[in-house]
Amino acid sequence: TLAKQKLAALSRMVGYPDHWRTYAFEVTAIDAAGNLTRARTAETLRVLGRAGKPVDRSEWTTNAYTADAFYDATGNVTIIPAGMLQPPFFGPARSVAANLGGLGMVIGHELTHALDDEGAQFDAAGNLATWWTPADTQAFGAATTCVADQYSTFEAAPKQFVDGRLTLGENIADLGGVKIAWRAYRTLRTGAPLQDVADGFTEDQQFFLGVGQAWCAKTRPALLQQLLTTDPHAPPKFRVYGALRNLPEFAAAFQCAPGTPMNPAHSCSVW
Repeated sequence: TLAKQKLAALSRMVGYPDHWRTYAFEVTAIDAAGNLTRARTAETLRVLGRAGKPVDRSEWTTNAYTADAFYDATGNVTIIPAGMLQPPFFGPARSVAANLGGLGMVIGHELTHALDDEGAQFDAAGNLATWWTPADTQAFGAATTCVADQYSTFEAAPKQFVDGRLTLGENIADLGGVKIAWRAYRTLRTGAPLQDVADGFTEDQQFFLGVGQAWCAKTRPALLQQLLTTDPHAPPKFRVYGALRNLPEFAAAFQCAPGTPMNPAHSCSVW
């Protein structure tokens, strides 16, 4: 019940701010250093001016053109900037299935952060608080240990493995994000008179292709080695691989035989 109340209280920001911030300082073409100084001064005064006032939960902490998405546990706020509303995440000409696999998974991912291993430490008002029962905490710990142990078996490079604990929060969000997006896609297509088949792929398959295409990437070996020790996200390939192998609907859509890598005998589920 408390978890549902937290999600109900979550503030959703999509596209761009309702009210644009003003920048009341001088900018000239011949004074780069002065522009920087005045900009920093104005920002410092703006931040100091918030002291003693109620928190403005509608304030955007990123630019609208940013191609990323965010969840802020201290404000219980999720932000989906306009920069995300384009391929490979979203496209007006794409099918509902593909869009929900791409952008829908991202939205679900950010919502799940409210209840991952870090977000779960904050209540609906964004306060650090213990609001879980001991039994819930124990069950959650067992479920997240399954995820951490599973991801730690993923070999991203020869003898270099994903750190399941370092990436735990993002992996929980990926698993939850795919589930939420799948349910949204199926709800939107309930009762549809025609099924949209594209290049021989069913709508269910298009959904999962949308998930995979959203995380296409190529990383140099040296950077991959660095990210494996510092990045709280698993490498893009394993964000897809890990999330989908734990979703029975993927195995059904592509007819993966039981016991194969994408339809394992033992899977993990948190939410």
